[in-house]
Amino acid sequence: MLNFKKSKLLKTLPFLLIPVLGLSLFQAKGLINNNNDASENSPFVSMADSCKAGPRIMAITDISSSNLNGQFYGIDIFRISWTIKDPKGTILRQGEQEPGSNNPLITFKPLPTGKYILTYSGKNCTSKPSSKEFIIPVVLSMAEMNARMGTYAPQTVAKGMDEHMNLFISRQNDVYLISDNASAPLGNGYEYRYMIGADIVKSNQPLKNYFFAGNNPLRIWKMKTKVGLESTNSWSDRENNGYYSTSAGEVFSHNTTAAFRTLVFPTVHIKGGFLNPVPENFNPSTQNSQWADIAPDMKLPDGHVWIASPGAWPVEQLRAKGVTHIAKHDLTSTSLTTVMKMKDLGVTYNNVPRIEHFMNLKASGPDQMRDGYNLKFWPKGQLSKEQAIQKANEADISDAIWIGETMEGTSYMPPDAAMWGHFYKRLRERYQEKWEARKIPFYIAHNYFMFWPKEISLSRNRNKEYFKNLLHLPAAQLPKTNFSPGGTLSQTNLITEAVYIGPPDIQQGQVYESIFRMFIIKNLGYESGIFLFGVHEWRPNNLYQYKYPEGTFYASNKLPLDPNVIIANGFIAQVFGKLYVEWGGFGKSTNKNFDPEWTQGVWFPKGATDPQPGFSHYKKPGEGSYPGYTGSSDFSYFSQKLYNDTFGQTDGGIRKFLKYKIDNGNWLPPSQFSAEEIVDAYHDKRGFVFSQTKNGKTAWFYLNSFADNVWHNIEVELPNGTVVKERVAGNGIHVKLQ
Repeated sequence: MLNFKKSKLLKTLPFLLIPVLGLSLFQAKGLINNNNDASENSPFVSMADSCKAGPRIMAITDISSSNLNGQFYGIDIFRISWTIKDPKGTILRQGEQEPGSNNPLITFKPLPTGKYILTYSGKNCTSKPSSKEFIIPVVLSMAEMNARMGTYAPQTVAKGMDEHMNLFISRQNDVYLISDNASAPLGNGYEYRYMIGADIVKSNQPLKNYFFAGNNPLRIWKMKTKVGLESTNSWSDRENNGYYSTSAGEVFSHNTTAAFRTLVFPTVHIKGGFLNPVPENFNPSTQNSQWADIAPDMKLPDGHVWIASPGAWPVEQLRAKGVTHIAKHDLTSTSLTTVMKMKDLGVTYNNVPRIEHFMNLKASGPDQMRDGYNLKFWPKGQLSKEQAIQKANEADISDAIWIGETMEGTSYMPPDAAMWGHFYKRLRERYQEKWEARKIPFYIAHNYFMFWPKEISLSRNRNKEYFKNLLHLPAAQLPKTNFSPGGTLSQTNLITEAVYIGPPDIQQGQVYESIFRMFIIKNLGYESGIFLFGVHEWRPNNLYQYKYPEGTFYASNKLPLDPNVIIANGFIAQVFGKLYVEWGGFGKSTNKNFDPEWTQGVWFPKGATDPQPGFSHYKKPGEGSYPGYTGSSDFSYFSQKLYNDTFGQTDGGIRKFLKYKIDNGNWLPPSQFSAEEIVDAYHDKRGFVFSQTKNGKTAWFYLNSFADNVWHNIEVELPNGTVVKERVAGNGIHVKLQ
């Protein structure tokens, strides 16, 4: 059977069949499908001329409980009507369709297993009905399939509604086959768009027997987008112009943008092979962050920072599992003695305060903007040198990690204001006096993200030689920013690369972009790190499934990030930088009661086929709430454990990009200068290999964020000249220590 991939041949295959059947070309108008339950036992009526030939049903294939393909013969058949009857002749489903080929997909509300009769009639012309029997077979449930797969069965981390995407996963030899059995009708001019890891698949039919190697976690999402749409980035909820359009996509039922499912696939553990970042005792069915309950104790190398939220866990437990710093707002239930001790040790974090908080600004009067700032907080404009120094002297420096939220909010002051230079010069002097004198690492970042000039963005339309040249420039000659030598922010010592991904099909090059910028940050004289948001900052109307004894609740939220993106970012944060923070990464919850102020959704009591009121699992006043579960906090931990078990063991060692070849192709010798190999890999849309060697051990990884999901053979030449052979698949990071 053809693999369901994005090929020109597959897209045009139905039309290639037409000459064989003696058909004239169909008008390619897309699909219009009016799926209605039959309300009366009456035939379709057409007042048009008689059809030249057909439609005569030739074959019925790819049958499921909610769709089928009904191939027919006909001449100049541009619109058909169809019915599905039971053996007694009762019409159960009916509709009309403009077929885009002679083998149209017919979708309908689900029917049970059994025998049925499909009937076609011409609609743009009159014809005799053509009927053919078919059987909806018994289909194993996902639970039954998992039972058959045994230890190879994947586990679901998060998912949406089955009526939007209902995945059926089986295992054949050493790969998985993935099909989508959901009935989700397409409007005229729209097609299904899936993203499976990094692979984008578009078709007018649901996913069928897609080959997936396994070996990595996987996120699949599905949307209905305009035929020919370049990127979902064009789908706006309000703008209509040359690029953005509110009709670039169409929603599923319940006003849902995307169907999705995140899974983890077990890996056969081979001694000496790539490490599986997901531990065997991970159980996502709890729908609760669990990493600190299943993690062994560990300690990151000195100077490295990992900030995580405890939730219901004691902070001592998180510290034992590798967390280096706790946000001060997560210490409200910790004893004052413990808090003071942690602050004295330099293991707390100020948790992105806004300017009005760390400068203790008082609001006065209404909002009124002038020269980029708000007179409500800055009635006399920016601070003088003396005032800025005074504010720095008054600032709370009890947390060794300072990361601000300064580029947004009503107290915003432009970063090029001269006051910032005076403020940070004095603030850093105080940090040095308090922390550096005691040999305790400290970091000061103006903001949790950086507005990079377009000249330092790999996604811009420039050739790769331009970006390679940037890596050779001294700091003073790089494109000018406020962090340039002598700039207003040049007295800080940390720049974090924010991972806030909007539309989900623009993620492929992000990790490469972040690594490239981390090299630039190093050239500028700063430490770097990753500040990651675990969901897509885009269209929050996606439904997550939560099971309760009384029924199922679907909560609206933003689309979850690809777990491979989370793991790769957490990993490279420590390999190429010194800090990793997941913003909004929740700790352990003690209940499943949502906060009604922040979470709404649809509720299906047991046995209900339509949403009902009366969802009772909202928190009561004064109680803690359940944030929902995307798996991101657990994946963030997996990234830190993967780093610590590999590159953490060779910290401070000799670094080198390694040459490799895929599937017996040519060797790819990398540049060893700075991040030139990253630039090459990004522009060539390929992978790269990076290593670190110390005390006879080499940690190395292979990453291809553009990869497909089938097995490939890789050969890598290690620093000592040894050539190793492995198998790789998908967009996950492949890491080992040897």
